[in-house]
Amino acid sequence: MYKVDLSPDPKEVAAIEARRNREKERQSRFFNVRTRVMGVDVKALNSQVEERKLREATEQSKEAAYGTYQEQYDLVAQMLEKEEAERTRRLNKKVQEFREQKQQLKNRQKYDLWDPGRLWMEFPAYLGPSDPPCGPASLQYFAGEDLERAMCLKMQQEQFRYSLERQLQEQQQVQDDEKCAGSRTG
Repeated sequence: MYKVDLSPDPKEVAAIEARRNREKERQSRFFNVRTRVMGVDVKALNSQVEERKLREATEQSKEAAYGTYQEQYDLVAQMLEKEEAERTRRLNKKVQEFREQKQQLKNRQKYDLWDPGRLWMEFPAYLGPSDPPCGPASLQYFAGEDLERAMCLKMQQEQFRYSLERQLQEQQQVQDDEKCAGSRTG
């Protein structure tokens, strides 16, 4: 009734054989004391080491390329800086030549921005009470300011000398009078 001698299906046989192989491999891993205790998967570690080496090599190549580009950009930047400095030097030289040729002192009529101390060297803004261009709003004259101080000091010294000479003459006259009066009475 039942036929037992039938040949099995080749697909089923292959599946059963694959299952047996997987089980044997699992058992060998499971019963191997070294891998079970250490828990080391050598293939995975080797693949990680290879990946890291590949990543480091890639980074080194990127760094080398970046360093090369950086050197090139530095050279370009230095050349641009030199050109800018040369351009600035030439412009300053032209400006100085223009000033020497076209802006001479004899032609100057306005305030020179490059010589702010020039106004201090010129005559004072307020010459005295008779100075017509200075009105009350110009604030050119301040209390206590004496523009003619040097001349006043000279006049005071002359007056002092004159009064001193006069006092000396009077004292000499008094002494001479006393001598004359003393010689008449005596």
